[in-house]
Amino acid sequence: MKKLIVSALALIAAVLPMAEAAPKPKAPKIFGDFTPGKTFTFTVTTAQTSATQGTTVLPTAPVPKGVPAYTVGQQVTFKIGKKGELTGPGFKLGFLSGSVGANAYFNKPKKNTSPSTGAVHKNTTTNEPTAVSLSFFTFKLTKRIPYVTQTTYILQ
Repeated sequence: MKKLIVSALALIAAVLPMAEAAPKPKAPKIFGDFTPGKTFTFTVTTAQTSATQGTTVLPTAPVPKGVPAYTVGQQVTFKIGKKGELTGPGFKLGFLSGSVGANAYFNKPKKNTSPSTGAVHKNTTTNEPTAVSLSFFTFKLTKRIPYVTQTTYILQ
C-alpha cells in the first residue's frame, strides 16, 4: 500500500508541472507602434504630379497608370497589414522602419516597376497617426529619352 501511495505521489508530481505550463498566448506583432489590422482615415490636402522628359520639366503631368489618383478633399482609409505593410486604395507599401515621430514604408523597385515611399507621421505622446505622406515614382525610356514622373500626396 505504501508503495502505491509513493507511486501515485510521484506520478502527480511529474504531471502537475506539465498541466500548469500551458502555452502562453503570443503577443501581437507591433510595427512601429501599430498592430496589424489598425485602420485610420485622412483627407488629401495636397496632390501633385510632376514629370521630366529628358532634361525638360513638363508644366502639367497626368497621374500615370498604376499610381493611385487621389483628389484634394478625398478621404482615404489606410490599414496596417499582417506584415506591417501600409495599404490603401490602389497601393501596398512594405514596412521599412519605425521611429518616435513616423513610420517609414517603401517598395523596392522590381522589373518594370518604380519605387514608392510613404510615411505615417505620429503624435509623439500617444503614437496615434496624425498625417500620411506618399510618393509614387514611374520611369520609362522612350527612344532613349527618360520620362520620370513623381506623384506626391499629403493627407491630414
